[in-house]
Amino acid sequence: MSRQKKMSLFLVFTLIFGVIAIFHESRLGRWIDREVYEFIYASESFITTALMLGFTQLGEVLSMIVMSLILISILMLYKLKIHTLFIVISMLASTILVPALKHSFDRERPSLLRLIEISGFSFPSGHAVGSTIFFGSLGTIIGHTNLNNKALLMTVCATFILMISSSRVYLGVHYPTDVLAGVVIGLAVVVGTSALLHHKLKKPALI
Repeated sequence: MSRQKKMSLFLVFTLIFGVIAIFHESRLGRWIDREVYEFIYASESFITTALMLGFTQLGEVLSMIVMSLILISILMLYKLKIHTLFIVISMLASTILVPALKHSFDRERPSLLRLIEISGFSFPSGHAVGSTIFFGSLGTIIGHTNLNNKALLMTVCATFILMISSSRVYLGVHYPTDVLAGVVIGLAVVVGTSALLHHKLKKPALI
């Protein structure tokens, strides 16, 4: 993908986030929250709850930090400095964006059917932002490697984003629009950082 296309995607994702941010408290936004929430929560069971708790723990800040450090160590081991820089910039963007956006919108968390207790504001979902940036960046790096089954590995990355993000709605600590906004802004960061490092990042990683 060319740098121009990446920048176009960055603008598209940023625009989508802007639309969600404007309308998330509107009648349409509340309708989407209600319908999606009911769909996800309809699968409630002991096994599903345990699974969702596991995925939500994977998206916690400490887990993201540990996984990022492991990935950075592996990339440095293979002397992939640009790919390491890609991860560092992307994850740093997450640490800056999440608190800044949350305090900008000041949206209270859902109050009904909450399976876990958590404080702080709701919009956007920090888990969705962080997991999308981490696994999205990992998927991008995988796409620049010589690994076999790249499509499968990238699908696994996408699945982690989906499950971690969905777990926040299932557990009752985020509205669906919080999660959708988090995924979109996370994708914007990944694509934007990829565009920034485009000419060097596009070189195949020798793994």
